[in-house]
Amino acid sequence: MNTRFLETFVTVANLGSFRAAAEQLNVSQATVSSRISSLETDLQVDLFDREFHATRITVAGAMILDKAQEMLATERNLRNTLSDPTTAAGRVRLGLVSSVVHTWLCDLIEEVARCYPRLELELTVEPTPNIAAAFERGALDMLLTTDDRHDQTCVCADLPPLAMGWFGPEGMRDEKLSLADVVTSPLITFTRNSRPHANVLALFSDRGLRPSIVHCITSMAAIARLTQRGLGIATLPLACDLAGPGIYELDVDAQLPPLPSIASGGAVPT
Repeated sequence: MNTRFLETFVTVANLGSFRAAAEQLNVSQATVSSRISSLETDLQVDLFDREFHATRITVAGAMILDKAQEMLATERNLRNTLSDPTTAAGRVRLGLVSSVVHTWLCDLIEEVARCYPRLELELTVEPTPNIAAAFERGALDMLLTTDDRHDQTCVCADLPPLAMGWFGPEGMRDEKLSLADVVTSPLITFTRNSRPHANVLALFSDRGLRPSIVHCITSMAAIARLTQRGLGIATLPLACDLAGPGIYELDVDAQLPPLPSIASGGAVPT
């Protein structure tokens, strides 16, 4: 139903005149008459009695007048919400991977709080397969992952990728290493078959190398702790908040490919 037609109906009903309504709405009287006729056709009732010089609302028109005013008020509230995001309220269930948590999550939440101060966030941090399954069954509204979703159930947007680096303990600080040197130590990386895990194994494979030990760990915090204790060489985002005393970026002659960041949400019906 066209809300402009409802607005015209309410204006005519309140002013009692097609001509006065046309002046207030800044349209021609013919436009007012056309809108009312279209609305009457849609509703299959007469809204005004045209047998008198004065415009009189019919019983059917009087019955829907309050509802029409409520619908127009709802539309105004909707538009006000969109024009002023500070009034938006609700809850967004967000699924994300640990690489987001330890890089730009805090910046994201600060920006959301600034733009949508009444919006609540419910965060679930799991490997991509877990949160993707939750998204598919409707338990999450949006995903921040490293993998694109190739289906029509959602829309995806590419975010700035995360530069990756090699990290080691205090004892390896300032050393210059080749990939052949790295392969002699245990490798500490992300969940098996994840994008960062696949990327680092492909890098070794391209050089004809294969790590003897690969520790696959879900938690980036756990990766950092193990690296700090000297239990292996890790791959982590350069911008992660875990690098610090006891864990340092290593100078390795092989650059890791950047880690994609992708936002996925429900598709808008067409």
